Amino acid sequence: MMAMHFKKTDFLKVIAVLLIYTTVGYLMNVDVLKIFIIRTDEFSISIFGVVLWVLTFIFIQYIGRYFSKTKGNR
Repeated sequence: MMAMHFKKTDFLKVIAVLLIYTTVGYLMNVDVLKIFIIRTDEFSISIFGVVLWVLTFIFIQYIGRYFSKTKGNR
């Protein structure tokens, strides 16, 4: 069975992406970007927001691996 190993930088990237999407969503009042939608009488989680959050994190990881590989080839 394969174990997942996360670094501290991975957690910081996840939190940074979460804060960026949440801040932009609340500033521009776009419910799609808000991962957690909080209103006076309800609380919900945006499925599209979570998918966008995960895809952005995967994209950041991919870009990081790409540049770390090309940096070693120079």
